Amino acid sequence: NIVRNKLFGQSRDYCVLQATTRKYIMSEVEELLGFLSMDGDVRPDVRSSALDIVKGLTVAESANNFFGASPQFVDAIIKIANEEQFDIVRRDAFLALVNLSQTFAFAKRMVEHDVLTVCMRRIMDKEEKYPDEPCLVIANISRHEPLVKAVLELTMEDRPAIHHLVDIFCKSEEHNSNGMFHHLASVFSNITQLKEGRDLMMNRDQSACIVQKLVCFTQYANSRIRRQGVAAALRNCCFDSQYHEWLLSDEIAFLPNILLPLAGPEELDDEEMEDMLDDLQYLPPDKTRENDKGVRKLLLEALLQLCATKQGRETMRSVKVYPILREYHKWETDPVVKDTCEQVVSVLISDEVDGVDNLHEVEVPEHVAQSIEKANEELLKEVEAMSTNDNKSVVEDITEEKEEEEEE
Repeated sequence: NIVRNKLFGQSRDYCVLQATTRKYIMSEVEELLGFLSMDGDVRPDVRSSALDIVKGLTVAESANNFFGASPQFVDAIIKIANEEQFDIVRRDAFLALVNLSQTFAFAKRMVEHDVLTVCMRRIMDKEEKYPDEPCLVIANISRHEPLVKAVLELTMEDRPAIHHLVDIFCKSEEHNSNGMFHHLASVFSNITQLKEGRDLMMNRDQSACIVQKLVCFTQYANSRIRRQGVAAALRNCCFDSQYHEWLLSDEIAFLPNILLPLAGPEELDDEEMEDMLDDLQYLPPDKTRENDKGVRKLLLEALLQLCATKQGRETMRSVKVYPILREYHKWETDPVVKDTCEQVVSVLISDEVDGVDNLHEVEVPEHVAQSIEKANEELLKEVEAMSTNDNKSVVEDITEEKEEEEEE
């Protein structure tokens, strides 16, 4: 701008220069797009170099402007991801799609150009060298609520694609040792935000219900991403009270897998353990709790949702959930998570009100709702004030956590 003003100001010469520059840039863009072509005329090494440039642009501040003005680059990247024979080049294409799929407009264009099928083919390929990158693309696309339906409706080999993803998630090492498939848990979490997704996850008219396959992963020690995604999916499934009776039945070990990550090594007396679930009795002295507060909060929120129905509350009282949460509450240090625990305990120890079965259907007076909202806001302010002095250490913890996940 300084050079422009000094040399040209707002003169006609500057306008000519600006038009010439724009024409030159468009020519460069068209040339770069041509180098991404999968036609035989472009050498693989040239295509790889061009893709590397484009991949860098996907994380630039001007990414939305650049790819918004030239969306054909998105189409070209999808074509490379689908057809490229060189593993490392194909991986770079998927990484570019991972970055772009965080933006709804680009994710929508990808879906319109059948990127979900492209990703599924690579994920299902047992010889695929880099299967985790297409998992991330689907995870990002499913974050956008208007696109979840496309994920749910996708079929591969006459089966819903979600069923394939669940099978691969549960037998990842057996399916393809080149990938970890942890981020598929995020897909399950995202799709269960919709009623259609929850119905699919809990559909029992199949060989094995998806929830039954996933519930054990709340205790998967090797990946926080898996535990968090599965915990979120299970929490979401608890939103629909018509499924509570089945979720709390002996047919599915739902409650034990929600409670075990919250249970510790504390010794309970025989009276308290008398009717407790078998999996939660006489835990070893080296029993540890879930170390991620986000996962703990999701598990507690699942319990809170189960408290909505009278049958859910009575079931949890009968299997002695309260002593487990009582000891957990003593151990928990995070104020927000602790507050969630207190909400569950408050419901469990309260007397039942005649005529009230489903708490979701209770009408809360407006003035009460406002006072509750105000109290929550004050609590959040207190938590923020407590954490202000520790911001630096929190950032360091997050960095270390990311490094640990990359190592895993």
